[in-house]
Amino acid sequence: MATRSLIMVVNREHARGNSLGLAIHPENVATNSYVNMYLHHDGYPEGRGVEIAVWLQDNNEDDGAAMAGKLVCDMYYDSCYLYPSVSSIDHQYTYVIWTGDKHKTMITCYDNYSTECIFVLTPKKLIEKYKYLYESNRIKIYKSNTNTN
Repeated sequence: MATRSLIMVVNREHARGNSLGLAIHPENVATNSYVNMYLHHDGYPEGRGVEIAVWLQDNNEDDGAAMAGKLVCDMYYDSCYLYPSVSSIDHQYTYVIWTGDKHKTMITCYDNYSTECIFVLTPKKLIEKYKYLYESNRIKIYKSNTNTN
């Protein structure tokens, strides 16, 4: 079973004035997203969340449109699709990359099944929070892919 996710790239100005701030429900800023990128596998926070954070360390910029284009180019694989809206496809986790100031880039993770915001973190804090689980999972996957027994 795959853990499906969707990544959005939104300028942080679109959360301004909302009582939840960057923890806003993704559908409330969906019309302002530069991209709605569906990824079929590894969507859980310690997988896709950390992958996004690591990617942002080398690809963080103020321009959300440029970031969205680079994101699609770098993270594309055969089970990845672009959709017109966040509600076009069933998925468990929605990640919002908040752009507009590369010194204040944040990532929100929203669990659509429990209808709660899991976190709003900087890329660095997200990596710190899930690093052990991310590395352990990568080691398990590597070992299972290289097992010759």
